[in-house]
Amino acid sequence: MPSAGGQAGKSAGGGYVLRQVTRDKVWNRLIMFVTLLRDNPEFYIAWVVVVAFSICMHEFAHAWMASRQGDHTAREHGYMSLNPLRVMGPTALICLALFGIAWGSVPVDPRRMRTSRSHALVALAGPAANLLLAAVGAGVAWPAALAANQPAYFVAGIALRANTFLLLFNLLPVPILDGWEVWSWIFPPLRRIPAQQARQAGMIILLIVLLSGLFQYVWDAAFAPSALVLSGLPG
Repeated sequence: MPSAGGQAGKSAGGGYVLRQVTRDKVWNRLIMFVTLLRDNPEFYIAWVVVVAFSICMHEFAHAWMASRQGDHTAREHGYMSLNPLRVMGPTALICLALFGIAWGSVPVDPRRMRTSRSHALVALAGPAANLLLAAVGAGVAWPAALAANQPAYFVAGIALRANTFLLLFNLLPVPILDGWEVWSWIFPPLRRIPAQQARQAGMIILLIVLLSGLFQYVWDAAFAPSALVLSGLPG
């Protein structure tokens, strides 16, 4: 009969193995992405183009809403653009090509915004753009499936999946992501955390998300609704 300590050790060991397997799955997925250029070039090219466009639209929505709220910083510095070299930059584009994930940014200045809720509206604008693009993907996938237009259905499905992921991921309540600004507006005490401290914590949290396997759960959660939509299409 095992002791309590033995049972605890077994449980902890099992948990470690599960975390290790999940983490390995995440890194294998990231590392293997670039091999799609050889094995499945159509998917690779479509994913890179769709994700780059979606991130640029996400950031353009931030800049547009900031301008509407009185902050023209992005416009003044030339960030009202869909140019991925401007909005994302070379490093993010290289990461997109190698690992299938990337980021973008536009400058904003909350001090120039009209109201206390303006910053939250600017933060929400990016995910809202991804929601719109996901809806467009779903809307195109339906007639494409009816018309047996495989290329259009293929690209629309990728747009739906990619933008659902960008929507959910950016709404995580993590500093440096849009979700933090939204939750900070809902829960004002969060605004008392110094910005520099919040950014540093956000980088650590994102690293933990990637290395602990939590990224896999976000990925699966994002793909579940898109899989549900696409599974209901004819043919």
